[in-house]
Order: sequence, then C-alpha cells, then structure tokens
Amino acid sequence: MECAKGQDGDIFMVRARRCQRCGGLLTSAQAVADGYGHVCKMKELQKKRDREERKNQYSLFEEGENDG
Repeated sequence: MECAKGQDGDIFMVRARRCQRCGGLLTSAQAVADGYGHVCKMKELQKKRDREERKNQYSLFEEGENDG
C-alpha cells in the first residue's frame, strides 16, 4: 500500500481491480492476482468441474439427435 500526503491529511492508494465474474471491487492481494473474489472463484471452479464431468456423459434425450 502506498501513501501520499495531501492537504486534508493522509491519502491512501490501494491496489484494486474488478472481479471478472461479478464486477465487484477486489482489494486483497490474492483476489487481485486471481481476478476473482473468493465466492466467484469457487463458483468458477465448480463450473469448470461440471463442464469436465459433462464431457464424459451421454444422454439419450439430447436434442438434435434421432429426429425422425
């Protein structure tokens, strides 16, 4: 964290960025590095796991197949 002196007292500058998923303000060093807040990071990881799991599944009821 950097600090600069202003006329009204101390002004602090904090490194921050927006979450890539929800747009919320991220201020922790880990969240800034990841690009996601802790909740959005867990949701993105779950979404990735679900996508990987679906790759290996076959559905008898998928649309577009066996349209007679």
